[in-house]
Amino acid sequence: MTLIAPRWKRSGALVAALSMSVAVGAGHAKAPEWPVQQLEAAPIPAPVDRGFAGVIELDVDATDVDRMLFNVRLRLPVQQPGTVTLLYPRWETSSHGPSLTVTDLAGLVVSVDGQPLRWRRDPVEPHAFHLDIPAGARTIEAKYQVVAGADVLAPDLVVVPWQRLVVYPAGWYARNLPVRASVALPPGLQAVSALDAAAGQGGVVVLPDTPLETLLDSPLYAARHITQVALDFPGAEAASFDLMAARASDLAIPPGQMAALQRLLDETAAVFGPPPFRRYRFLARMEDDAANGGSEHRSSSELSLPTGYFSDWASQLNGRDIIAHELVHAWNGLYRVPADLWTPTPNSPQGGSLLWAYEGQSEFWARILAARAGLRNHQETLDQLALDAVLVSARPGRTWRSLSDDVNYPAFMLRKPVPWQDWQRRKDYYPEGVMLWLAVDARLRELSEGAKGIDDFARAFFAGAAADAPARTYTFDSLCDALESIVPGDWSTYLRGWIDGHGEFDTLAGLRQHGWALAYAETPTATFRQHEAEEGITDLSYSLGLKVNGNGVVRAVSWEGPAFQARLAPGSRILEVHGEPFSNARLAAWTTSRGRGVVCPRPARTPSQQCGRRAAVC
Repeated sequence: MTLIAPRWKRSGALVAALSMSVAVGAGHAKAPEWPVQQLEAAPIPAPVDRGFAGVIELDVDATDVDRMLFNVRLRLPVQQPGTVTLLYPRWETSSHGPSLTVTDLAGLVVSVDGQPLRWRRDPVEPHAFHLDIPAGARTIEAKYQVVAGADVLAPDLVVVPWQRLVVYPAGWYARNLPVRASVALPPGLQAVSALDAAAGQGGVVVLPDTPLETLLDSPLYAARHITQVALDFPGAEAASFDLMAARASDLAIPPGQMAALQRLLDETAAVFGPPPFRRYRFLARMEDDAANGGSEHRSSSELSLPTGYFSDWASQLNGRDIIAHELVHAWNGLYRVPADLWTPTPNSPQGGSLLWAYEGQSEFWARILAARAGLRNHQETLDQLALDAVLVSARPGRTWRSLSDDVNYPAFMLRKPVPWQDWQRRKDYYPEGVMLWLAVDARLRELSEGAKGIDDFARAFFAGAAADAPARTYTFDSLCDALESIVPGDWSTYLRGWIDGHGEFDTLAGLRQHGWALAYAETPTATFRQHEAEEGITDLSYSLGLKVNGNGVVRAVSWEGPAFQARLAPGSRILEVHGEPFSNARLAAWTTSRGRGVVCPRPARTPSQQCGRRAAVC
């Protein structure tokens, strides 16, 4: 037995190792065995654009609202014997990221022609289940539960999110998989969907045979208290606003708001032209603690609204364009789709390089259409633009992280805490997109001497929409080509300068070109006050450099601002203000009395700004 102490360089450092070898014969030694990974993962078939024989039957029992469980049965015609892989969806269109989790699926039992069949979860992709199908088999049946919450399963409101309830065979495009779906609902609930839902026996709602791609894009809602208001969309067969609430008394929509919604549809049609849907449904749920939110679909939108959305209209300044935003997505996102965001299945990864066009442009149009429809008046529109502008211009994180990187948010930051948001950046492609497309409009007008604007671009770029028209993908180059066709202007260089730029790029250029300037004042606008109320904070980002709630807990600290320099961090708690017990009113009053003419500390690489407490466009 011989002891050997070799030395060798690894990563620039001398590493000594002691190994033991056993002499075998004369002068022969056994080489050391280095570890080698052995991971047996079956291949998952890639999606292929091909036909599928038969129809997938998907039966959902949504009656177990007490335990908040969906019970699902799926029947799948066998295409051929051998290995079959079933997939549970991972990616959602509206989140642009891997937001779905197979953790919610439980109790999976599989059989073939009535005989039990074992399944194997893929060790690398946990959303994949492998089956070995014997020769001569005809039908695969899977039964399982999906764990839900009160947000989708409640006695008075059921939401059927198909993307969380289905498994499907790998190897096909979702548009090639026909599905016959049905839902058993609790008694007394009325179902609404963009699909032609028909009432069956025993409270079961039956949907027509539908491609999986369309089914995933067509959520079904069922409510005990619901009002349906017919609207008219030029070029479509029908449109409706389906309002659901826990209390029937919350369902009243004043005539003035309904008239404004109708004007919104008219203004949208005037901008984008023929619709990419046969009919459109606004599926709106009202809840006591809800904030304004939504999810887009080609023939419908899901809206979450506070119960006072219509009855207390004056308090909804910041949420008056959520309906417009989701409607615009029917054209921008569902009919015209960024090429790297479009995917053949809900398990294919998405790219987000054009989210500043997908989400940012939709947010821009939401601001414009809300104003044109009278959902906001002139000053309220300027006040909302001020919130966008101040957030974008005060983002020091742009000095290291460009807009072209911020669009990667869904891939790695989805539902992750971001305590230093103005430095880390998170979904800034929404407000920065507003500023970007405002600048695009200003530049179109400037280059054409007022003859062309953003409306001309929209009519051309989104042309060709029809209910049966397939989605059309676009790239950065095709977006630039469309702008060049309206007014030549080397749009590729211009847009690249914006999305790849850092602190040197002027994000308020469009605002100024339209004749407006961002200013700071001590007196908050009503829009700013509502922004504070919705976040549950006092926003002193532009003076002390922090946001604080009513208990003195600091919710956000502006990077390198005064609070940052005082070594405060998110989660800190303010106990006193100049020797007096903390209160928001005391802190705000002290800030106002000390804040006139103060120059906010900013990083040395960005220009300083004169500021008070609140932002306004003047």
